Amino acid sequence: MPTWAAPSSPLALRTPAGALPKPCAADVRRGAKLKLFVYPLDWAYHGQIVEYVESQARKLLGVKCAYLREDTCPNSGFSHLENLRSHCTDVPLMYKLLQVATIVTSPERADVFLVPFLMGCNAMLGWGHGMTRVNAAAHHSFFGGFEKWSKQHLPHFARWPHRHLFLFPLDTMFTPKWLTGAIVSHTGAKYVHPNKIDVTVPYLVSLPPPPAETPPPRTTLLFLMASPSRNKVRVEVARQMREAARASGSGEIELHETDPRKENAMPFSAVETMRRMRRSVFCVAPTGDSDGFTQRFYYIVAAGCIPVRVDSYYPSWSFGRVAWPFKQTIDWHRAALLLPPAALGRDGLLPFVRNVSAARVASMQRYIEREVRPAVLFDYQGRAPDAFSAFLTELLHLSRTKLNKLDQAPARG
Repeated sequence: MPTWAAPSSPLALRTPAGALPKPCAADVRRGAKLKLFVYPLDWAYHGQIVEYVESQARKLLGVKCAYLREDTCPNSGFSHLENLRSHCTDVPLMYKLLQVATIVTSPERADVFLVPFLMGCNAMLGWGHGMTRVNAAAHHSFFGGFEKWSKQHLPHFARWPHRHLFLFPLDTMFTPKWLTGAIVSHTGAKYVHPNKIDVTVPYLVSLPPPPAETPPPRTTLLFLMASPSRNKVRVEVARQMREAARASGSGEIELHETDPRKENAMPFSAVETMRRMRRSVFCVAPTGDSDGFTQRFYYIVAAGCIPVRVDSYYPSWSFGRVAWPFKQTIDWHRAALLLPPAALGRDGLLPFVRNVSAARVASMQRYIEREVRPAVLFDYQGRAPDAFSAFLTELLHLSRTKLNKLDQAPARG
């Protein structure tokens, strides 16, 4: 079984053979400012997960790339495995972080303690669709008795819990209660730590390459492709869009209701979905089965469409109370619209979006294209700043501000 390399090695652990997500040059320079202590967890918590998922991708999808560590795989659309892969944001985040941070062996020098457990990717092993719990002993040891597990594997957690980073790219409603004192990297949309030291990250969404031709004009006012059966808010959104489409007859409203009972519920491929989003001004982003932002939200942003978030979990919360991704990088007021469910029923979806001025629409579109899109998508080739860059910004900000205030121990060396 593979073992850890010396803590002073560039990656601090032995990664599976093959490709490695590369950080950009700017992140290499910035990351050196972050002192990172890395725990020597067993291979079952990281490398084994990556090897197994990639072997299943080769078997089930026929891909020949390193499925979690390269972005050269052909996009498989909305397949089950592709949807599961979206929770593996922890893979590029961890591998890039290990390449840019200054690895320290003295806990007193550490800004952040990395717990190298790929918790998002690990979760998908228990969800079926061709996956098997290959690391059962390690998984149950962590989730079955964290207090005992942490004493054995995380000897510095008791003293500095708030400096420990857990990569948990799942929605906050699923976060284990014993992680509330740590830095949890999740997908939103509620803060876990009372001092808001969480780092909200996007889903790992595989996107088709951008079209070579000039982007088409945005002739569709409002777009949604979703199953309306998930919750009452979706039912109401679909009803209003359906009635508006019949009333206008102009094609400016595009609603595609999917059927979750079918094996392939999506009527369009990922490529076609992106094409339709690129020609739309607003795209509805309702919540789904849990409280995070959903893959749809990031497809919308990637297409340059303005997301209209209708939050059925935290309906009265403003931008400041919701754990949006990368707040040190993105001002979400400038990129997204919040439509509370109460306003959806009282004022209506169509009057809401039609009330947004042309000047504000143009401003939001520019901001999404220039600032938001690069900050929520991943570049595995290290060609430019990407979602990891925004993640690193959050860690550097915490290390300079909140983490020092939360220290209960004597002055750090």
